[in-house]
Amino acid sequence: MFLALLRKECMQYLKSVIYYIFIIYLILDFVVQMGVFDPVRQPEPGMEDYSQYGSVKAENPELVMQAALDELLAEYDRGEYTTYPIGFYKKFIPDEAERKEIRDILLNMTGLTEEELAKAYEDYANDVEMVIRDAEKAGELAIPGKDIPVMRINVREGYTEEAFYKDMERLDTLLGGGSNYSETNLERGAEQSPTYEQACKVYDDFIHQDKVTGAYARLFCDYEGITLAIITVFLAVTRALRDRRTQAEQVIYAHRISSFRLILSRYLAGVIMAVIPVFALSCSTMAQSVYYARHLGVECDYLAFVRYIAFWLMPTILVTLSLGFFLTEFTDSAIAILVQVVWWFVSLNSAPSLISCSRFNLIPRFNDVVGYEIYEEMRPVILWNRCFFTILAVVLLLLTVWVYDMKRKGVFVSVGTRIRNRKNKLEA
Repeated sequence: MFLALLRKECMQYLKSVIYYIFIIYLILDFVVQMGVFDPVRQPEPGMEDYSQYGSVKAENPELVMQAALDELLAEYDRGEYTTYPIGFYKKFIPDEAERKEIRDILLNMTGLTEEELAKAYEDYANDVEMVIRDAEKAGELAIPGKDIPVMRINVREGYTEEAFYKDMERLDTLLGGGSNYSETNLERGAEQSPTYEQACKVYDDFIHQDKVTGAYARLFCDYEGITLAIITVFLAVTRALRDRRTQAEQVIYAHRISSFRLILSRYLAGVIMAVIPVFALSCSTMAQSVYYARHLGVECDYLAFVRYIAFWLMPTILVTLSLGFFLTEFTDSAIAILVQVVWWFVSLNSAPSLISCSRFNLIPRFNDVVGYEIYEEMRPVILWNRCFFTILAVVLLLLTVWVYDMKRKGVFVSVGTRIRNRKNKLEA
């Protein structure tokens, strides 16, 4: 009987316009993000740049400090600072007091006096003007970063790492957070292109550890995880509100079927109908990666996409559906959509980089094909994260069953129903 009920619930999704919009959105997003297959080629000696094989952290702390100082000198000269306080671009223009505090940090980093710093900027401006003038005489255009030099003042001797990070924390706080001087961005700025030997190690992991398909499965899950974390909630909300819209609540309440079996059948139907198009879309990237592995003459992992979807994407689908069902049953409204949008926005923009995962972030990120070694380091945190959200999904589902059962018994009246009843009384 449960299987028949489950099949009936799946058919209900097939009758929903929202479900087909869900599929269309998945397809369009997939085409935009992964429409072009980007192969990873074997590194060759003498290549100008190995950045396509990831990056490595600079071991020399002096390079990190100098890179931060170079950036600060340029932004101080412009009088404006690039920040991303909540993940979106914001131009920070300091007032006179803030500019003085930034200048104090510059003086501490360089060991210069105010007069010496002003003279350095004056000399730099004269050098730039001379380069531009010479280029104009030659009928050419001076290109920043190539013809126009970058202002360079060295970090003073005796400037310690401890003092550096203390100054950078103070500076980032002054700028409102998310600046180039936050700890995360400083670490990212300290990254550099790998050497040929390091690039070969990355490529070897791509071939023998990820077996080609694992790398592309991870990238597929990164893109699809962002999409599923927001659009899946629409399936839950529309299905949960359907009974009230069709005025079938009282008929269903009178049936002998348990609330647990009824909610579980709806929930599992939502999971099945959400994951089917995801597996269907993965077939395209899987086929391309398998073909590419055969072209390289290496063994591939045919089940990589199945494992990654089950491990990476399923918890996102489960918890998003659970939250949608719970809040919709609790309020008899579509407020779950608003809650999920806020959660999605915060999760996406709180990720420190495109390759990151924290214990409580809904959306793990790994936006790169290469980087198996980095993934191995992250895997314990990702595993903890995915287990946490799976357990949370189960808890929310059980709460949904309890709320639904209380509503059937007349013990509980949803928030939305209370508001509507009060409104009707006032109108009467």
